[in-house]
Amino acid sequence: MAASDPAVPSLEPALPVIRLGEHRITNPPPGEPPFLSAASGTAWSDGRLYSVGDDQASVAEFTLEQAPVLEALRGGVDVEILQPGLAERIIPDVLPLDPSERATMKADFEALTVVLRRDIEALEHPAREEILRRFPSGLLMMSGSGGMSWRGVRRSTCVVYSLDAQGHISGLPAKISLEALHESLQACDEVNGDLNIEGMAVYGQSLILSQRGNSIDDDGQPAKNLLIDLDLGEVLESLYTDLSVGALELQGTREYDLGSLPVEQDGETHQVKIDFTDLDAVTGDPHGRLVFTAAGEGPDGSPVQNVIAGSAVGVISADGELLSITPLADRSIKLEGIDARYNPTLGSIDLLLVSDADDPEIPAPLFAARLEG
Repeated sequence: MAASDPAVPSLEPALPVIRLGEHRITNPPPGEPPFLSAASGTAWSDGRLYSVGDDQASVAEFTLEQAPVLEALRGGVDVEILQPGLAERIIPDVLPLDPSERATMKADFEALTVVLRRDIEALEHPAREEILRRFPSGLLMMSGSGGMSWRGVRRSTCVVYSLDAQGHISGLPAKISLEALHESLQACDEVNGDLNIEGMAVYGQSLILSQRGNSIDDDGQPAKNLLIDLDLGEVLESLYTDLSVGALELQGTREYDLGSLPVEQDGETHQVKIDFTDLDAVTGDPHGRLVFTAAGEGPDGSPVQNVIAGSAVGVISADGELLSITPLADRSIKLEGIDARYNPTLGSIDLLLVSDADDPEIPAPLFAARLEG
């Protein structure tokens, strides 16, 4: 990846979304509600939708076929097509309902991606056959943000599940440490402010992470938004060798300026910087594009602290150029997760989106939207 991309495209006309239902589950773990409350990452493949919450200890799997999603997008109206799914316990912790205590103790799973068999088959890595043997039907990965908890512990847990031939989550989770990687990133010159990894996507030979620059560094400067390039083959090999991912898998970073969104507060208009919250490679895209979600949230100490200015969806070209940023029409939605696929009939990019209401008592909704070609 190149070092920087200074150009910021003009914000496109607002993007409407439709609602497809809520993340309800039929087998909630003891002590957890019958739904996923704060969806922070999502992936959709072959009729399986996987979503994880940043403040829960479960990942949920749903059945969601492509035809009803396409029909809902064609109609452009809200529908209820997301049927209740099944939850898998990631870690044994039962979190308190008190928001401050919950924020202190949560593992902060912000990033999720699915690695398909075809992704492994395409690897140019000496361990490809062994990776295929261990994960013949692919795997599901989710990771902590890398930030420090209020108790001074870095949130560096990565959890991996194998998938079976039908795409179901299979077997027990494997726990992988990302602490060495996160410590290396926090110490490098490219990362300023707090480390906050909120997205993860398979992209060819790479595993791309997105750093959300929503903090302020020691010099009072806004943190940078970065895409971080890891060697996918090296990461997958580490899952069954040393159970740790570190600086050796790191291949480079690229900085992005995503612009800002206005928000009204006490009769004044404030510009709020927007920052990465997730990303995905566009499935089936002949142009090899990445898409991302970003959100504008007022920084600590500002007159609009924790105020949501809105969210946006952006597109990045195969050579890393920032092509477009499109804000959502509904500025109350805080987008946290995205899945994207190319629609060859329309030349569009069709999206599934999840959001976080920052309230453990509200089920996370699932949205859909279409970026026109």
